Amino acid sequence: MIEIHHTDIQKLALEHYEAIEEQLRKKRINKFDTVNNWFLNNGLRINLKDVIIAPFTELKKIKESYSRVASQEDIMYLKKVYNNYFSKSNTFLGTKEYTSAKLVKSLGIRVCPYCNRNYINNIEYGTKGLKRTSQLDHFFSKDKYPFLAMSFFNLIPSCPSCNHTKHNKEIPLSPYDQDHNFDELLKFDYRIHSSNYLNDENEIEVMIITDKIIKKNIEILGLESQYKIHNDVVFELVKKSKMYSVSQIREIKNNFPDLFNDEDEVLRVVFGTGLNSSDFNKRPLSKLQRDIFLKLQNQQGLFKQ
Repeated sequence: MIEIHHTDIQKLALEHYEAIEEQLRKKRINKFDTVNNWFLNNGLRINLKDVIIAPFTELKKIKESYSRVASQEDIMYLKKVYNNYFSKSNTFLGTKEYTSAKLVKSLGIRVCPYCNRNYINNIEYGTKGLKRTSQLDHFFSKDKYPFLAMSFFNLIPSCPSCNHTKHNKEIPLSPYDQDHNFDELLKFDYRIHSSNYLNDENEIEVMIITDKIIKKNIEILGLESQYKIHNDVVFELVKKSKMYSVSQIREIKNNFPDLFNDEDEVLRVVFGTGLNSSDFNKRPLSKLQRDIFLKLQNQQGLFKQ
């Protein structure tokens, strides 16, 4: 798992809310006051806007408060509102042509934050606009907590595989959770099974080392078994670590001064990975590759003179 970062995340959440309010205020729908008043008169007694833009830490409190007071009738009504006016993936909300595809695009993430394996970029279809390759997972189930069904930080852009695997199951950590450093909670490693590991990728086994806090996420999303098949990626990194020395990296930099700003950029091109965790959302398997790269570097397997 990787975190979702964006410098203007609250601005995006506000745009999301404005589209929802416009949708509910449409004459043919006219549900805004009813829904807003339900929140004002129950639970934490906050308005719809506060529910929609609430950061993940606040969202947990909202979930607990309103789930205690919501009657079955309330649940059914809120489900109906969501299903009728928000659930279709190509629905234009309000008057600004705001869609789920625009939400994903605005976040700027290219890779599923749950698995960091699959691309979730949008596809341009000319006059037909954007189409998603992603799905929006409701971190807190929309069936059980329909009052959070459109909350910005409850909507996790994810690949179809992760969304299907997780479904309505609850996991402890969200990609929007700012209370934990995901990069430290999960580390990739590898185990060598024989001296023939440089010639046979099957002699290398991918391992995931996890903190107990994130262990349930890994189990429910099935990430350990999914990453076992990527021993070929580790195999290639290990071989490259034997191929390139410091002098060779410098030589590449000096031979192509117009292509590379520094030696770190050469390393990114050669090894296919950067060192900055904020870039994990740009490429599949970037967390795996970065962790293995650092291990090889620490073992001095890289760039031997």
